[in-house]
Amino acid sequence: MKSFSLLTFLLLAACKPLGPDHQTPVINLPVSFSNGGVDWTKRSPDSLPKPRSWWKLYNDGTLDGLVEQALANNQELTGAAARVKQARALSRAARGRYFPSIDIGASASRSKSRDNGVENNVSVPGDLSYELDVWGKVRRQVESANALADASQENFSALRLTVVGEVAQTYWALRAVDADRDLLARTIELRRKGFDIMSQQEGAGSISALDLSRARGEVATAEAEKYRLDQDRIELQNAIAVLTGRAAGGLSLPAKTELPGPPSVPVSLPSEVLLQRPDIRAAERRVAAANADIGASIAAYYPSFQINGSGGFSAGSGGQLFKSSALVWAIGPNVSVPIVDQKFLRDRRDAAIAAHEAAGAEYRQIVLDAVREVENALQASSVIVRRQSAQNEATAAARETADLSTQRYDAGLVGYLDVVDAERTRLEAERLGNAVRAERLALSVQLAKAVGGEW
Repeated sequence: MKSFSLLTFLLLAACKPLGPDHQTPVINLPVSFSNGGVDWTKRSPDSLPKPRSWWKLYNDGTLDGLVEQALANNQELTGAAARVKQARALSRAARGRYFPSIDIGASASRSKSRDNGVENNVSVPGDLSYELDVWGKVRRQVESANALADASQENFSALRLTVVGEVAQTYWALRAVDADRDLLARTIELRRKGFDIMSQQEGAGSISALDLSRARGEVATAEAEKYRLDQDRIELQNAIAVLTGRAAGGLSLPAKTELPGPPSVPVSLPSEVLLQRPDIRAAERRVAAANADIGASIAAYYPSFQINGSGGFSAGSGGQLFKSSALVWAIGPNVSVPIVDQKFLRDRRDAAIAAHEAAGAEYRQIVLDAVREVENALQASSVIVRRQSAQNEATAAARETADLSTQRYDAGLVGYLDVVDAERTRLEAERLGNAVRAERLALSVQLAKAVGGEW
């Protein structure tokens, strides 16, 4: 009979947990981005790709070093890593509910009565409590805790991707400023030489004071713009310092005036690349946790079955404490049925269902945002190639115009105002060329972030 009762309890404990099993929310996705690719497929979290060192696609040793420093020292990442440890610890704590609770104590007392005189009592009691997980409440609670721990890990990966992206974006912005500073430095040098020559010409009476004044103004304007870029460089360098865990002013980067081309960008990508985005994976894990909470809230409706036991040793003196005659014990089942709290439990269940619906909507929104970000980055990367080609032509024409204007001015065919206008157009065109190259680099970083890493 005892064996039958134990078997019954074990069978009840092995029942399927109450509540729905987790399913990834359904969302209609395009077969691919930009008219090509393969079908969207779902995978379990364990089979998803790991983040890759996508920043190494740029083959820039300075950028590689800054990213590694950021990954090691960024304080936001340090805090996020601690939160992952916290979530994992809570997950382990939840699994502890699978095991019985055992408490051991010790006590000693001395009493006196008229009938019995002085009596001593020494005891070492132990208490055991174990709740049979008949309805799967504990299993659902552990499932929820594990899913939240996975979500915390994915949140860390998402923050890691964001920090690396910010380092890369800021680094390329710094290099664009360096390219502009170099361009202005050369422009200032040429304008100063031109101003010196014109000063001599004005002294000789071959040009007017108006032309000399205009030349002086052009030198000063270029110098003022370079000072502004100097300030921009300081701010960008300080931003990188903070991203890498340093105080502002604690980083000095040498100037690099050449802007490289971006990595090769694909003309299309399959929709399944979104599976490597950590924010999507985190959202899916939050849906799983919310789903498990529904099961736990439903299980709370049903009776709970516990096995309670107590035992230990109790004697009149320490010397008699651990003899067989001092052994005492008791064990028995306990059943608890919620009656008064039914409305409260029903509200808890409804709240869990609503939380699951909200988590599903959040997941679908994150996926839709991800599709938009990838599509925008792909389309912009395609368009900017044509923009750069057009800008290269405009820059070449501006340079030719500036050279012709200078020649015609030297020949006395045009006034200095024409030279000034041509030089301004040339400088603007060259700076726009730098801006387009920098934008291409920035777009490649955006695409890497949008697909969760290297494509």
